[in-house]
Amino acid sequence: MNTLHLRRRKKDKMYYVRQFSRIFMGILFILSGYVKAVDPYGFSLKIDEYFVSFGMDFMTPLSMFFSIAAITAEFMIGIALLFSIQMRITSWLLFLFMSFFLVLTFWLAYALDIVQLYNSLFQKNYTLFVVTDCGCFGDFITLTNKETFYKNVFFMIFTLVIFAQNKKYKIHNLMYITQWGPLLLGLIFVLFMQIYCLRHEPWHDFRPWFKGNFIAAETYSEAPELDYIFIYKHKDNNTSLELTTEDLINISDDSVQCNDFENNYIYSDRKEKIIKKGIDAVLSDFSLTDINNNTDYKEDIISQAGFHFILIIRDTKKANLKRFDDIMEFANKCLQNNIPFIAVTGSTPNEIQDFKLKHNILFPIYFSDETPLKTAIRNNPGLILLKDGYVMDKWSYVDIPNYNKFHSLTPKYNSKLNTYKAKKPPILPNGINLDSINYPKNNNSNE
Repeated sequence: MNTLHLRRRKKDKMYYVRQFSRIFMGILFILSGYVKAVDPYGFSLKIDEYFVSFGMDFMTPLSMFFSIAAITAEFMIGIALLFSIQMRITSWLLFLFMSFFLVLTFWLAYALDIVQLYNSLFQKNYTLFVVTDCGCFGDFITLTNKETFYKNVFFMIFTLVIFAQNKKYKIHNLMYITQWGPLLLGLIFVLFMQIYCLRHEPWHDFRPWFKGNFIAAETYSEAPELDYIFIYKHKDNNTSLELTTEDLINISDDSVQCNDFENNYIYSDRKEKIIKKGIDAVLSDFSLTDINNNTDYKEDIISQAGFHFILIIRDTKKANLKRFDDIMEFANKCLQNNIPFIAVTGSTPNEIQDFKLKHNILFPIYFSDETPLKTAIRNNPGLILLKDGYVMDKWSYVDIPNYNKFHSLTPKYNSKLNTYKAKKPPILPNGINLDSINYPKNNNSNE
């Protein structure tokens, strides 16, 4: 009787372990699939990096296909786990999926260490490009390569429980509505979500350019204040004397001291001294560079008061221009009403000039590297509305409103801006509050 009781207790404990593992991994896969499904373009960029790192550049045209396929598979495995659908097949899919990424993330975590060991043993100078973030949770959570590997080792424990216990789960006929119903609804949902977010913008934005973010703080930079230390050596005893620029000026102003200095010391060396540390922008690769004078105006433009628009055309040759006439009409209306409107692109100066002439563009077009433009907005082209350094709204080229609609929404934007400022005051990294600079302009602005 005691032996039977112990067997039942063991069975009951394993039942809960088995069910917990299934539900835990199901929720995990649904969450991981969801945060990538809202931005399949972003995950396709990560797959591009994988192809390049493994020397498979020829596969990059298929990155979007693999992105959608991988996201859909992950989401559907999560649905099957959560609803305990065909667990024998699902456990195999889960095991293969996790095994593949366990091996991949092991390589990402230790590839550089392996290459370093190889170089030291065989006196080689082999270099390797390794993806620095696996993209497992899109832009929602960023992990180091080693953190990602250890995470997968932990998740593999639950995977092995499910795989080893797959015959213990209830088996249902696939024709039951509790089987095909969740699968069908899950498939429709994940495909619709990806198509919608590709055509429009991701409905959850985990990147720095999300609505309400004080983007002026992310793009602000400041060069360090430097002084030079001049080293002189005494002609007789060879002792060193370090002087700043101010010290040298003071010596030159005193004729007696200057004469003594020139007779006894000779110049030896010069070194830099940091008086005040600089500020590195979080979005350091983003710029609004005027190609005519090679000057970056991003700080002045992004932090300016009032509404202003930035049209992002990351590549003028690849841009979807089906609705560009509507964009031009909107831009011209903004300029007529004294609302600044600019564009930024990663195209070459000649391409920019040709594009301006072809479309009779009156607003300025600045240059930036193409990579940060992909981060700012996923569509090509896309439009961003800013005010007082905050991101107020974003549109895909298919969603850009007409001017009257935008104008009708300005009270709503102003109300939102007050909320944004209450949550995160408009203070730049150097401590300056933009409201103290822009307040007079805001007082006189009807927008």
